[in-house]
Amino acid sequence: MNLARKHVLLVFALCFLPACFNKNGGSTEVATNPEQGPLSVFDANMYPLNKVVCDPFDPGVAGPNDGLVAHLYYRGQGQDRWYNTLDYLNLGQQSPQTLFFSSLDVPTRLFDQGFPTETGSSINDDAGNRLMEYFALTFSSVLKLTADDEDGDYEFALLSDDGAVMYVRDSSGQYQPIVNNDGDHPTRMGCGQKLTLDHSSELVIKLDYYQGPRYHISLVPMWRKVSSATTAEPLCGHSGNSLFFDYNNNSTPQAAYNQLLSRGWKPIASGNWNLPAFAVFNPCTTGTVPVISNFQLVDNVEGFVSFSWTTDIPATSQLLFTDTVTGVELLTTADNRLRISHLVNTSSGLTIGKSYEVRAISISADYGKQISNPITVTIH
Repeated sequence: MNLARKHVLLVFALCFLPACFNKNGGSTEVATNPEQGPLSVFDANMYPLNKVVCDPFDPGVAGPNDGLVAHLYYRGQGQDRWYNTLDYLNLGQQSPQTLFFSSLDVPTRLFDQGFPTETGSSINDDAGNRLMEYFALTFSSVLKLTADDEDGDYEFALLSDDGAVMYVRDSSGQYQPIVNNDGDHPTRMGCGQKLTLDHSSELVIKLDYYQGPRYHISLVPMWRKVSSATTAEPLCGHSGNSLFFDYNNNSTPQAAYNQLLSRGWKPIASGNWNLPAFAVFNPCTTGTVPVISNFQLVDNVEGFVSFSWTTDIPATSQLLFTDTVTGVELLTTADNRLRISHLVNTSSGLTIGKSYEVRAISISADYGKQISNPITVTIH
């Protein structure tokens, strides 16, 4: 990680939730113990763990500067059904979740499990309903060649169910579509433009995708290196739920997909995706995971509570409160100091007489994350 990026991480404190006090998961004011450790390179408050979703489709883990960042939109109660990506993004309700992916390679599959969050729950709409259909994702990334990729002309395509559109930012800062595979349809191959790339090229990418009605989902951005001798792809525009993958058999590639591979097509690899500057770092990266022990309640008086714990390596200190009745979460603000002995005192946002499940959260110097088992406490 370069020094400029480290400096940004130290000074750029940003909350992705309205005013950082959101009824569905805001932060609370906090005072910590006087023991002062070194300041973490990563800002633990920038991406609250209860509002981060890591690779819902792919368990692979990106490095701190790799991957794609995405935001989620969904059809609210009483809203019309839409048939293109822009309507979902312009008219749908935006979730406060921030999603991170190490890559995008989602072969046709049944989709009924929802999106898992870093804290083990799932993404819901504002009414608490799990999202399985009628939602959209807008991805941002910077596309680069790796050392294994050759300079030259690359043709782009999207396999998607339902609609997806890939854009590239031009020299004037405007996003121009290079693949348009929008609309309701089974898995379809949408073919796009050819771009010339070398190892100095950095394509700022935006990829909009929506899932219409259940029961299938797919999203595979693809490319192939082409030359003047390359013939047109015969499967462009072809579609079918079982044409490219067998969704009833672990998304096994079918003959049509294997033919694409034989003609030079391949999914864009994780090494080609790089986070845009506004995302700063990928919180889904996994470093050395601290071990939390001796997590205990220290004080509970007049709405003021205090918890302590220890970690085997220096790490940050936060508490996650979950209302046992409503499920509403409150996450304390970290001071981003790395310490072994932790003491967090707080009263903000807590209600006397209510019961909460309380968990300790510690994040190590290289962003290894640990969440403790809960302690149930009724606020006195």
